[in-house]
Parts: sequence; structure tokens; C-alpha cells
Amino acid sequence: MWKAFAVLYGLIFIFGLSLAFVTLSPEIAVQLSSADRALFYAGLAVEFAAMIGVFAYAFDLRVPPSSFWRPFSWALAGWCLYTSLDKAWDVAMLITSPKPGDEGLVSAVFGLLLLLLLNYFAWLGVWRYGRRTEQQPAPTG
Repeated sequence: MWKAFAVLYGLIFIFGLSLAFVTLSPEIAVQLSSADRALFYAGLAVEFAAMIGVFAYAFDLRVPPSSFWRPFSWALAGWCLYTSLDKAWDVAMLITSPKPGDEGLVSAVFGLLLLLLLNYFAWLGVWRYGRRTEQQPAPTG
């Protein structure tokens, strides 16, 4: 199951990356504040590291540094909590103050559920990988 999730997670990451950089028009990118841009690039770095951790766990790889993965799993938990709460806030805003012609509530709820599943399994894979590397002896040589 983990190998299939790792491949699916990698494909979703690449698809999201291509959407962000290929289909995002320069006019919209210019309108983003510097804080939004910084948050986007921080999320990109965190998700890329999470993808590496999930792949390493699923395919039993050793990705140095071993001491990185355990603390990173908790940083990833914070990032997953932030993104999930941000999406849940968007869904709550759609519920409490609907706009005329706004029919995106169902897709927003499904998006939230998908995000929760992806976040949970990504964090779990990185956390388990961190525990595994912590318990394995360091290679000598």
C-alpha cells in the first residue's frame, strides 16, 4: 500500500507543481504579496521533503541525514495542520456566507477530505521513516 501511495503522492505533487508554474499566469503571480509568495515556496519545500520521506519509507531507502527525519515529521505535522485548517476555514466561509451562483461547496468539501487523507498519510509515512532511521544503527565505513 505504501508504494502505491508514494507514487500517487509523487504524481499529485508533480501535477500541482505543473499547475502552479505552467498554468498560473504572470499577471496573477505579480499580484501575490511577498508573504503569499514566501508561504508558497515554503510549502513547496516542505511538500518536496515530505515526498522524499514517503518514498524513502515506502521503498526502504536510506536518505541522509538520518537525524533530519524525526524532527521534520513534527514540522510536517504543523504544516499539515495549517493547510487543513486553512481549507476548513474556506469551507466554513462557503457554508456561512454563500454567494449567489457559488456552487463550489461540494467540491470544496471533497477537496478538504482529500487534503486530510493526503496530509495524514504523508505525515504518517515521514514519521514512520523517522522512527525507522532512528532505530537503525548508523552505517560504518
